[in-house]
Amino acid sequence: MSDASKEVLLNLFFVLSALLVVPILLEERKVSRRSKTVLTTIATALSIILCMTFPVRINNEFIYDLRQIPIWIGGLYGGPLSAFFLCIVTITYRMTLGGTAGIIVTTIVSIFQAFICIFFSKKFKYLSSPKQRIFWVTTLSTFSASLTILIIGYWLHHEEQISDILLTYLPAQPLGAFLASYITESLRRNAELRQRVIRAEKMEVVGHLAASISHEIRNPLTVSRGFMQLLAQSKDTSEKNKQYIQIAIEELDRAEAIITDYLTFAKPAPEREEKLNVKTEIERVIDVLRPLANMSSVEIQTTLVPFTIKGERQKFQQCLLNVMKNAIEAMPNGGTLYVNVSIEKDYVSIHIADTGVGMTKEQIERLGEPYFTTKGAKGTGLGMMVAYRIIETMNGIISVHSEVDKGTDVYIYLPSFYADQMDKAIIQNKRALII
Repeated sequence: MSDASKEVLLNLFFVLSALLVVPILLEERKVSRRSKTVLTTIATALSIILCMTFPVRINNEFIYDLRQIPIWIGGLYGGPLSAFFLCIVTITYRMTLGGTAGIIVTTIVSIFQAFICIFFSKKFKYLSSPKQRIFWVTTLSTFSASLTILIIGYWLHHEEQISDILLTYLPAQPLGAFLASYITESLRRNAELRQRVIRAEKMEVVGHLAASISHEIRNPLTVSRGFMQLLAQSKDTSEKNKQYIQIAIEELDRAEAIITDYLTFAKPAPEREEKLNVKTEIERVIDVLRPLANMSSVEIQTTLVPFTIKGERQKFQQCLLNVMKNAIEAMPNGGTLYVNVSIEKDYVSIHIADTGVGMTKEQIERLGEPYFTTKGAKGTGLGMMVAYRIIETMNGIISVHSEVDKGTDVYIYLPSFYADQMDKAIIQNKRALII
């Protein structure tokens, strides 16, 4: 094995180690997303320095290594600040190694990489498929390697040196980028799967608990409420005691509402499925919430279309009620609640947006977990949990996007009734052809 190949493999080891060490060390620790990004960026910067410390030396002016791979990975996954920081680290350290022409090449290519990462990182994060992200990292890395060789070719005139670069550096850079992005995506996917498993276990425990005790608790509450109503209607009861009884009845109603949420969570499957007009159901929920919206100085703006879905009316209304009520309560100083309905392929899309306090990324990740709430002592953490479960049983998806002090967008995607009927018809036709 040639010396150049050994150095390239050593560089690849530095790059992959930086990507693996931080996730493994932080796997079982509760660390915020921002802290993880900072630590990953620092580890990536260290790998850049190590790559340039052990390069393949062409001559006194030029060296080549795999430093561009961690810049692409760190900048695209970490965001603009990470890209800027890694660019500064690369240029600064390259200056300490000497070689005016080499410093110029490094500066041009690093600034180009930082520029692309800064303007492309946001779109890159929202690419729907891991394969697309791997493809873009590999493609960009190939392009930056080609750009580097093209610029170096302006100074180099020895065919031997150019051929060595083409045989080692040009194939090593895209291959290393592919491996690095593949490992990054695998780690992200494993982390997401682990979170799903933890959430599923929590949901299962709450479901069993809710199913076993909800009915038993609800019955004595109903009886107690009935006797309190009789006491409130009695002529022997003083006005002061009637006020106390009314407070007790309201608290019993609140407890019953919580138990209803538990029952909905324990038995979310629709019992009486029917065709539902999305426009009509949303209008009914808005009528219920309008007094609360008026009290909070919240304006409700709608763009509704009468698409049809399949589900149980009461549970679908409860899901919408929970989501919209959360949106209104997130605007204590007033604001606007937007409710829009549209069609996307075979799915009916319900977009509920507010201009409220918003949420952090950590809070968004925990939405739908049992007992997790952003309302402090005022919340139970059951509303969104029930909403997620109802949409799940309707074969739908909930997607939440939010920024602190800018508001929250909730997207609910549900299969269109007519698309579902078409799928069934296609299946029946296929069966008929087979028979």
